Amino acid sequence: MMQPAATPRLSRRQQRALERAQRNFEPAPRAVAERASYASEGYSAGLVGPLAAKLASIQAACPGTQAISGIRHTRIAGTRRMSLHAQGKAVDVRGPYGCIYAQLKGWSGGYSTDSGRVQHIHISYDDAGGREMGLRFAHGGGRRSWREANARMR
Repeated sequence: MMQPAATPRLSRRQQRALERAQRNFEPAPRAVAERASYASEGYSAGLVGPLAAKLASIQAACPGTQAISGIRHTRIAGTRRMSLHAQGKAVDVRGPYGCIYAQLKGWSGGYSTDSGRVQHIHISYDDAGGREMGLRFAHGGGRRSWREANARMR
């Protein structure tokens, strides 16, 4: 008669390490890519036509590109101005930045140039000739706090 294989007895430290490893287990890359593509689909709904088309072409040309923020009702950080995201005229994307910037070359809309600092690229399009059309900009560029602006006046 064979004895059933005994499972090794783990110390508390080993048990906690095993539980932590199981919690932090990364799913297979294919599952991650599928989940990312589903998430991106939700963010592209409601975008203006040229912007949605550009997002689709970028995602087709640059594997791993995902929209991380589409339509949302919010204001630009530190201002009272409504974001272009609220009108479906802007989207934030993350992925291989070099490939994304290559796809944006010649884009008539606007896009951010500081992806390394903010971990995304903001792409916008306003067919009415809005405030970001044709601009290449850095997030928060040129904005000064009230104290900084008035410190020189003293």
